[in-house]
Amino acid sequence: MALMNAVPLLGEIKQALIDLLEKNEPYTIYSNKLPTTLEDRYFLQDVLGKGPLFMYENVMHTKTVAFNTLIPGVWIEVVFSERDPNEPILEMVQVNYSPPVFTIPKEDIELSLEKFEKDLHEMEEILIPEAKKVLEFFKEALKGKGKTVEEPNLVKNLTYYLITDSELIIEDKKSGHKITSSNYYGIWIEYNPQNEPIKLHLGDFPEHLKPTKEDLKRAVDLLEERKKHFLPKYQKRVDLPLL
Repeated sequence: MALMNAVPLLGEIKQALIDLLEKNEPYTIYSNKLPTTLEDRYFLQDVLGKGPLFMYENVMHTKTVAFNTLIPGVWIEVVFSERDPNEPILEMVQVNYSPPVFTIPKEDIELSLEKFEKDLHEMEEILIPEAKKVLEFFKEALKGKGKTVEEPNLVKNLTYYLITDSELIIEDKKSGHKITSSNYYGIWIEYNPQNEPIKLHLGDFPEHLKPTKEDLKRAVDLLEERKKHFLPKYQKRVDLPLL
């Protein structure tokens, strides 16, 4: 079978990137609800590519996973059946600054900020004085200004006494680093390959993992370049081997 819906779908993604850049409007495509051929799926996989970030929920049965593509601002989310955790039931292409299911809602951050401020005050005697800086950064993060704390003693002090891992996990397969959500939604803990906490990221999603405006501008051209590069291969190809 030949290509059927892959090229129009890439056009939809391109327009969504432009809208995200110019209008700040995110976009969702329910990709497995569209009729596609095997060639469509192989072509889309080649054009979008797969980035180093793999995200999942650390729960009894993983319900959702996500990964970044090689196109900045384009993420793939896959939802699995609760009855059969190995059965994918929904696949979405998310054109956004971060994958929605792994992005902390503002309301949750507001509640966590209140709790963090209260706990910070109650445990003041065993926390180093610099811990109060994190509260101010947290308040800034609530306004959409992500911040990273890289002071080793401060990170060690807070993750020993106050901040613990929660269920959202972001693994960087390239660097070996891992970032987890925490008991205070809006505070993320970054671990090095030796599983030592080295940074705190404050915001709805780690800021350094989000695409910038310049990244999105580049993404539009990159998508076109990759489409033109791979399209001839699929226009000439009929039979594809299974993975």
